Amino acid sequence: MTGASPLTTAVQQHVSLDIHQYSDQAALEAAANRAEIYGGFVPQTNTVVIAEVASLVTPGQMPALYEEAAKPQGQKLALKLTNKLPKQDPLGVVPGIAVFVLLVAGYLGSTLTMQRTKTAAARRRVLSLIGYAIVTALVFDVIIGPILGAYPDVGSNFWPLWGEFTLMCLAVALFAATLQSLIGPIGTLVTVVIMVFFGNPSTGGVNGTAYLPAFWQAIGPGLPPWNGTTLVRNTLYFDGNSITQPLVVLSIYVVAGAALVTLFTYGRLLWWRGAKAPRSPISPEEEGGIATIPPA
Repeated sequence: MTGASPLTTAVQQHVSLDIHQYSDQAALEAAANRAEIYGGFVPQTNTVVIAEVASLVTPGQMPALYEEAAKPQGQKLALKLTNKLPKQDPLGVVPGIAVFVLLVAGYLGSTLTMQRTKTAAARRRVLSLIGYAIVTALVFDVIIGPILGAYPDVGSNFWPLWGEFTLMCLAVALFAATLQSLIGPIGTLVTVVIMVFFGNPSTGGVNGTAYLPAFWQAIGPGLPPWNGTTLVRNTLYFDGNSITQPLVVLSIYVVAGAALVTLFTYGRLLWWRGAKAPRSPISPEEEGGIATIPPA
């Protein structure tokens, strides 16, 4: 907002708005371009400003609500879209799809690495996963960038995305490896539940997290899928603004995961998995099956 308006008051009767005050339209648009807001209203010119790439719902919902509020007063509205979706990604789905592929690749790589290295090479598992994440991220970046052209400005975005894809894949892989070291093969199942069934919905997808229930909004910023999606989206469509938090959170997952996996390779620390511990309800073969079947 750049000032109070009865139109905004009327709109708030239909949808909850988080109101921020800006000095003028330029300041409001700058905030939208930094991924700080989905859009806003400029009462001085009756202009609805929307950051299109932030949400597919907002460009249709907010202008319609303001139009409905303006009709009884005979006012005319203007609409201005910023951060328009590019022709390479007209529905804004590339960040979400990229992160989903990378999180599946992450826990799949961890599962296969654990089955290959076993105990004899357990202390090399972290290095193996780092190499795996780098190569996987590069291959995926080449496919969706130079080959398919699925995101804009491939020349300038390719290298940052390679690093971000590596970070995302490695964060999930080390998270899975930590759980696998702690509780055995069932750690793969727990990873799938946390990352896919809790993490993926909490990203908000193309609709945006503002349209999610409070529970999903609360847990999203603490999980890799939300941070990965925000990181990729803001790199591609918001000129790299507001990516500090995703980078910090994903880096914490990587550092903590690497430290814990290394620590837990010393079997004596895992006293609850001693000789008398009950056998894991999931065999290595079943674990591989869980990891290799893409979840719906």
